[in-house]
Amino acid sequence: MSDWDDMLAEFRALGGTAENICLRDGLYGRGLFPVDATRPVAIRIPDNLLLDMADATFENGAFRVAAKSTMGAREKAFIENYENLFSWNGGGRAEIERIFAQAQALPKALRQELRTAHHCGSWFDDDIPERTIQEKFISSRYITYKDRTVVMPIVELANHGKGASYETADGVALRGTFPGEVLVRYSNSDPYAMFLSWGFATEQPQAMSIALNGSIGQTGLKIGRDLAELKPDERAWMPKLARDAGGVELTFLVIGNQQYPRLCKGVFYKLMRDAGLAGFEEAFDSIQHINRMHFLALLAALDQVTGPMAVTLRRMARFQLQAMSYCYGVRAV
Repeated sequence: MSDWDDMLAEFRALGGTAENICLRDGLYGRGLFPVDATRPVAIRIPDNLLLDMADATFENGAFRVAAKSTMGAREKAFIENYENLFSWNGGGRAEIERIFAQAQALPKALRQELRTAHHCGSWFDDDIPERTIQEKFISSRYITYKDRTVVMPIVELANHGKGASYETADGVALRGTFPGEVLVRYSNSDPYAMFLSWGFATEQPQAMSIALNGSIGQTGLKIGRDLAELKPDERAWMPKLARDAGGVELTFLVIGNQQYPRLCKGVFYKLMRDAGLAGFEEAFDSIQHINRMHFLALLAALDQVTGPMAVTLRRMARFQLQAMSYCYGVRAV
């Protein structure tokens, strides 16, 4: 038997489900594929194999389960073996390092502009210690499950795409029939957020505003980008609203929605009415304008710049502007 077959055999012995899957390279690099594309794929990670994110650690370049973890000894051994053969040291670390290397290949002055003016994240930091690579790896492979933040083996090998959604009612599962690669929607966020988390550019059906501080009349308006609670199988429409003496704060704001383009303004108008504000119609147009100018400025900064990271950033900005364009009319909410 191969290492992959041995790993799956132990996974099943510990209560997991893994039917009709293999690991190989495809269009998006390493990924999961059906052994037989005519049969359904079924993967389920049971509770006992979901490692609390806080208990994921590293020692001398190897993945380790922290000693304080309450996970059973056999389960710990499985997780460490899996991570060091197929995930962290099986290509995951190299994928993260490749993205950082592409970012570091850009001119230093541009990297600083990407961090400070365009808020493109830690990919463009000047100093990339080993700890940063480890943290980026873990943060790109966790899921919220029953009020826990957990690292999920095997399922995390599936690449992002228009495919299935994670199931979290009983363990973390991924099921479906796939004509080619097994793909799963990582997030219900926007192209900008996808790049910040995973370092790649992908189309998404919606766009959220960048973080902004402004006002409507004499009332302050703050828009955040708190997208951590957005789930792939939920429609992200209504942010949380808070009002105090300082003004109104929204956790996020959808400014483009491919499926429901009239809903963007409708939700904003309802939120402003609920907050007791008037004269807010122009504010939404202003928010959209500021967002467009932000990503157009990013494209301008990348003009004449070559290399794979420049290509990725241009695609991300284009996808963000594209998603943002799906906003017209008003649907009453």
